[in-house]
Amino acid sequence: MNRKRVFAAVFLMAVMALSVVASGCIGGNNTTTTTISPTGGASSSTSSPSSASTQTTSSVVSQSKAIKYIEAHLSSARVIETPKYVVVVGPEGSGAKVSNLPNKPVIVVSYKINEEKTPSIQELMKNQQGFGQINPAFLRDPDMDALIQLARKITDPNLREALYNALYILANKEVPEIILGDTKATRVYWSWVHNWYYNPVLAPRWDLVMEDKNAPTVSIGIGNYKNEPGTIVETTIGWPSSFDPAFDYETFGWALYHNVGDTLVTYWENETTKVSPDLAVAWAHNKDGTVWYFVIRGGVKAYDPKTGKLYPINATDVEFEFWRVLRAGYSVNWMLATYTDLNKSYAMSESEFEKVLQNGLIADFNGKTKEVKSLNELLQFFGYSGPTAGVYKLVLPHPYGGILSVLADPYLMVIPAKYMLGDKYEEAMKAADWGKKPWEWAKYVEPGSKDPIHQMLQNNYIGVFTGPFYIKDAKQNSYIILERNPYYWNSSVWSKLEQKNPNYVTTKRVIYVLSDDATTRISLFQKGVADIAAVPVDRLDAVKNLKLGNFESKIDSFVTPDMVFIVLNAAKKPFDNVKVREALAWATPYEQIYQAVYKGYMVPNYGPIPIGWLGYTECCVNKYKYNIAKALQLIRESGINPSDYTISIYYNTGNTQREKIATLLQNTWGQLGFKISVTPLSWPTLLSKTASGDFDVYIVGWAPDFLDPDDYVGPFLQSAVVFDSLNYEVISG
Repeated sequence: MNRKRVFAAVFLMAVMALSVVASGCIGGNNTTTTTISPTGGASSSTSSPSSASTQTTSSVVSQSKAIKYIEAHLSSARVIETPKYVVVVGPEGSGAKVSNLPNKPVIVVSYKINEEKTPSIQELMKNQQGFGQINPAFLRDPDMDALIQLARKITDPNLREALYNALYILANKEVPEIILGDTKATRVYWSWVHNWYYNPVLAPRWDLVMEDKNAPTVSIGIGNYKNEPGTIVETTIGWPSSFDPAFDYETFGWALYHNVGDTLVTYWENETTKVSPDLAVAWAHNKDGTVWYFVIRGGVKAYDPKTGKLYPINATDVEFEFWRVLRAGYSVNWMLATYTDLNKSYAMSESEFEKVLQNGLIADFNGKTKEVKSLNELLQFFGYSGPTAGVYKLVLPHPYGGILSVLADPYLMVIPAKYMLGDKYEEAMKAADWGKKPWEWAKYVEPGSKDPIHQMLQNNYIGVFTGPFYIKDAKQNSYIILERNPYYWNSSVWSKLEQKNPNYVTTKRVIYVLSDDATTRISLFQKGVADIAAVPVDRLDAVKNLKLGNFESKIDSFVTPDMVFIVLNAAKKPFDNVKVREALAWATPYEQIYQAVYKGYMVPNYGPIPIGWLGYTECCVNKYKYNIAKALQLIRESGINPSDYTISIYYNTGNTQREKIATLLQNTWGQLGFKISVTPLSWPTLLSKTASGDFDVYIVGWAPDFLDPDDYVGPFLQSAVVFDSLNYEVISG
C-alpha cells in the first residue's frame, strides 16, 4: 500500500432482422466470440457475417436468444442490471436458469477456475496478501474476479463502463467494505481568479487559469516580484520529494511536473472518463489490446532556460524516458513494471508504422471506435493535421484497459534523451540501435539515486521543460517560481483564452510561497499577497467574507476520490454471512460521521468507485443510511446470535477522525447485540495484522494513483482466482 494510495494518519443495430450474438472482439466491428486468455491476449473464433456495434445500447434485444445462450453456456448465472447493459456472469457449463431479463444488450461472462493454481484464502493470509493479491476483507467471489480480470483486458470504453457498473453494484450488495463516502476538499481564493478547475488526479494547469485585469498589485516579499494580474501566487505546503520525476511519488511534485512537462496523454481540465492528446496526437492498438502505438506530436521542443538551448522531442525520447523511469527502480515505477513490457517496446518511424497499419489497428477516441489502415486515416480520426515525430510502440504483457490513465500520470513527463545523456547521446543511441535494443541503455543509466542523470535533474530543478511553464527559481521549503515557456508548443491557447475573455489575462508567472504555518498562509491571503491559500478546515472562518476593493474571498468545496471505509473480515464469523455485513452497513451512522467527524466535508458513496468516475452509478444499489430497524431484521434473518460475538474495531493511532468513527460504531453496532471493543494500533502493526487477516474490523482510506476504476475495484474486490478460461459475449440486436 503506497503513499499515494492508502492515506493513513494519511467501463447495433443488427443487419439481420433477428438478434445476433455480437462480438467481444475488442474495439472491432465484426461479430466474433472472444476468449480472454488468463495470461493475456484475446483470440477470436466463430466469426459471423453480421455486423454489430458495441456503441449501440438502445437496440431491442431478443430476450429468448439471450436466455437460451446463457442456459447453454453457464452452469449458474448471476444477473446484474446496469444503466445500459445487463451483465450475466457465471461458471462455464449448462443449465443456468434466468428469466425476465431487462430489455438491454446483454454481456455474458463465463469462466472456468483453475482450482490447483488458485491459492487458498489461508495461504493468502499467511503470505500477508490482504489489500494485495486479495481484497482487504478476504472475500472470495469468483464472479467478481472474472469481471475484474475481463475489464482490465477490454479496451472498448462502453463495455468497460458496464463491467465496472456491475462490479460497483455487486460490491454494494456483498458489502466486503462499508464505504463511508468520498471526502470533500476546500479551496480558498480571491474572486479575481477565474477558470480554476478541479481534477481528481491532476493538478490544475495554470496556463488555463485567468485573472481579472483589475486585480490588485501587491509586493510579495520575494525579490522584486509582485502579485499582479497574470501572476498566480499560491501559498501552500510542500516541496517535491525529487526534481527527477522518476524518483517522485507524492502530490506536490506531480502538480509541478504537470505544469512544466508533457505526458503522452492527459485529462483536460476536470474530465475523468476520457483522455486527450498531449505529446501523442493519436493512438491505436491491436485487436487484443496488447500492443499500442502512439504517434508523437511534431514541432515540440524542450527549453533549457539556462542556456537557451532547444531540444526537439521525438518518439525515441519517449522510449528512453519510460525506460529510464523503470530502470531507476523507485517505488513509482510499479505501474510501468506491472502494465508494460519496455524491453519489447521501441520507437518507430512513420514508414515502419504504415506497414503495421496495412493489417488494420483499432482506434478509440471520444467514445468512438474505428479500424484504421493508414496513418492519414488515423490522424483524421483524431482530427490532427500537423507534423509528427515518430511513433512509440508500447507493448503490454497482457491487455490493460486502464493503460491510458496510467500514461497520464505526471511522473511520465518526457525529458529529451539528448539533454540527459549529453555527449554520450550518439554513443548510447547507436548502442541501442536507436531504441530497438533498449536494454543496451543499461550501460548509460544506473539504478538508484547515484545515477548521474538523476543527480543532474535533481540539482538543476529538472532543467529542461516542454510544458507551459519552466522553473525559473526555487528555494527549498520557501518558494518556487514558474515563468511562461516562450517555446511552448500550445502557446496559442493564451491568445484564444484572452480573445474569449477580454476582461481577464492569462497566467504568465506562478509563485508558490511555501509555509508549514497555517497562520502565515492565512495572513498572506488576507493581505492579497496570495491569490490562493491552503487553509485547514478548522481555520476557514479566518478567510470568510473578506474584501479587497471590489473583490471578495471565496471558498469552494468539491468531492475528491479519497475514500474512507470500514473493512469487514469476510473470512471470519459472523462476517462471512452477507446478511450480517448488510446489517452492519445499515447500522452505521453515516450522517453523524459526516457532520460530527468530517464537519460536512464527506458525501455518500455506495460502492468502491469514486463519484463521477467510469463505472460509478446510483442505479440498482442500496443507498445505505442509518436504519437500526432494518439492521435488526437482517440480523434475525442471518440466523446468528449477536451476543455470541465480540467485534474488535481497529484504527491507526493518532487518527482522531477514525477514533471518533470507531466510537460511533461502538454505540450503534452495539444496539444489534454485539459486544464492541475499540483498539488503536500503530500504523505498522495495523498494516501487519490486516494484511494477514488478523482482525475483525478496521477503518482505513484510499487515494488514487491513476484515474481508472481498476485502481479501486481491483484492490477492493479481487481475490486471486486463477482461471483456465475467461470468455465473454455481447448479445444485442
